[in-house]
Amino acid sequence: MIKKVSVILPTYNEKDNIEELIAQIYHYIQKDLHEVIVVDDNSSDGTQEIIKKLKKNFKNLRHIVRKNKKGLPSAIWRGIIESKGNIVIWMDGDLSHPPKYIPMMLEYIEDYDVICASRYVNQGKDARSFIRVLASKAINLLAYLILGLKAKDLTSGFYVAKKDVFLKVRLMQTGFAEYCIRFTYDAIKNGFKFKEIGYFSPDRKKGVSKTQSNFNIFLKDGYLCVKEIIKLRFRK
Repeated sequence: MIKKVSVILPTYNEKDNIEELIAQIYHYIQKDLHEVIVVDDNSSDGTQEIIKKLKKNFKNLRHIVRKNKKGLPSAIWRGIIESKGNIVIWMDGDLSHPPKYIPMMLEYIEDYDVICASRYVNQGKDARSFIRVLASKAINLLAYLILGLKAKDLTSGFYVAKKDVFLKVRLMQTGFAEYCIRFTYDAIKNGFKFKEIGYFSPDRKKGVSKTQSNFNIFLKDGYLCVKEIIKLRFRK
């Protein structure tokens, strides 16, 4: 299989992280990288200006600015639709998903359809705050009990997938982390081969978290994840 990798970066106000992230992606995927697509929700902190400068130095760095639509899953889906590679990768724009793990993930793409970087399998670690780790593990346990999914990290957000997967599976366009739950569920239920590999997830060092900075948003995201699990259980 000839790999043509499209990396999708959904961003909103990530000026402190985006340059280093893009540089690392180009460093670690030199051979197979086809394009990097930044889907930005009209950042106001200087992220857009940084990307424009980086386009002069990085080949096939694409920049999509969305002014009338916002949200993580819809940004990722826009990138998937616009991608030209036969393999797509999506990851957060805050360096919580280290690009150094991408080569290892790509090693498995010959034999699997979806690779998820997981914090809760062998050699994985979640270095976020105790309450966030506890909430994440509780959601995964609930998904296992209700849906029977054996995936350990349903809210990772760090994926490699064959483009053909999206002929059958669509990403939901609303919410936040719950899109990961539905995507993993739908991919497995459609018979696609799914694998998790461990990675170390550092806590955010720069910039402002979109959830941690507001405890009410954090609680709302957890509620929506639980709601999605229950919805999938009774979906026909």
